[in-house]
Amino acid sequence: MDMDDDFIGKIEFNLSPEQGEIVSHAIAVASSSPGDEPGGEFAQINPLIAIMRWWETHVPENERLCGSPEATLVDACRRFLLAHEARQT
Repeated sequence: MDMDDDFIGKIEFNLSPEQGEIVSHAIAVASSSPGDEPGGEFAQINPLIAIMRWWETHVPENERLCGSPEATLVDACRRFLLAHEARQT
């Protein structure tokens, strides 16, 4: 998965197809967040950064998966989906 951001340049993640689906789904959920939700407006600009900020704010440091950038990204996206999809049901 490639990501291009004006502030940090191009970032490439080597994700498996399953990981890519999780990340893509999380991006879609973050992109559709209402603008009045914290980070909602920012999510419209760059949902991946909004997801990572949510993860840093809402997941205790001792519970965060440490490892490769891909593992960290997928962990953040999984947790984001669990939290946000639970609220929608």
